[in-house]
Amino acid sequence: MVLLVSMLFGIQALCSWAASPPAREAPTALLSPTCDDTAVKEAADLALRQINADRTEGYILSLSRIFSVREHPQEITGSVFYLILDVVDTECHVLSKKLWKNCTARPAHATVYGQCKAIIYINQARNIAHLSTYECILQPVPPRYIWTVCPDCPVDDSPTEPRYLEAAAQSLAKFNEESEQTHYFSVLNVTRASMQWVVGPAYFVEFLIQETSCSKNDTIADISQCKPLSSELAQIGFCKGSVVNSHLEHEQFVTTSCEIYSLQDPATEEGKQQATQTPGKSSQNHQQAFPSETNPFSPHPEKTVGWVKILPPSTEEISFQNLPQSPNEHKDGKPVPPEAVGSTPSLDGEKTQADKPALTNPVTGPVILPFPEELSLSDSCPGEAKEINSILRPLLPKKPTKV
Repeated sequence: MVLLVSMLFGIQALCSWAASPPAREAPTALLSPTCDDTAVKEAADLALRQINADRTEGYILSLSRIFSVREHPQEITGSVFYLILDVVDTECHVLSKKLWKNCTARPAHATVYGQCKAIIYINQARNIAHLSTYECILQPVPPRYIWTVCPDCPVDDSPTEPRYLEAAAQSLAKFNEESEQTHYFSVLNVTRASMQWVVGPAYFVEFLIQETSCSKNDTIADISQCKPLSSELAQIGFCKGSVVNSHLEHEQFVTTSCEIYSLQDPATEEGKQQATQTPGKSSQNHQQAFPSETNPFSPHPEKTVGWVKILPPSTEEISFQNLPQSPNEHKDGKPVPPEAVGSTPSLDGEKTQADKPALTNPVTGPVILPFPEELSLSDSCPGEAKEINSILRPLLPKKPTKV
């Protein structure tokens, strides 16, 4: 009987987090735990997992360094963490749903780096870890840093250029010919492209593919004429390919490597991934991003609000302490999340619905404050960077000197 009452109370508490009106404001004193604290590292890991799971475009972000953290212990139990994380993108597309720790970092010359601000509530007693809001700003490494180290490295280019679309089509043709899939696939879009001079111009592409209605039992002269299957039925894949043109031998060398993701609902099965390596070989690799054996927390029913913006290539690095405006803006120029949910504030303190206070009932849920302007007061922050290459190291944001 006691167990039943406890379970009912836990369920009621979770539901009333979103439904109950504000009661009274909890203390606003923020702590500055160390950036190497175990609880802080866990908060950063969980926040980044949920950021990656929330996205449908781009590449999985990997943690480079905890730049700053402020902690707001809640009146009853649990804490809200206000994190600033230095991140880099990886070679894994977000549709793979892989853990960021299991993804390969990009080579130094191809790195896209930046910072994420995130607000996450963690309550171990009630098995809750909920990412409330996040904002990420990224940019490619400025070319001048690359040229000093690797003047012959491939140069990133616009993926919508016709030559890269053609390279993707050629790589896909090789995949369609050699794979054991039952239907042909078509190019959905090119997500990344670069060019390098080898024995001739070489084009490197990364692109998404989608299953079509055309069976491989039929001879198809033009794959582009095949209609894609509906989103409920079509498998989606991610490919890396290259087309090297040899002026010496007057030949083309085409390579392709694709992963096909199983049919799944990303909103409910973000932690699972089934990939088929090509050509001709398949392997299953099931991973669970959230929760898992090493992460006992359960997904929270409230929606996460956030965005990731990638700036165009620039000759100079930006200051991530003064983040550029988001894709959506108020008339005063302050960023807001793309969709308002409940009374959750944006990171700059803007209220998202009818000027409701940035406050939740402290008895049933966390108090979410505007993101603090003051960085961590701990001398341990920023934390130590993880495996930073020589190009990226001088670009890491610096903590302002105390006056």
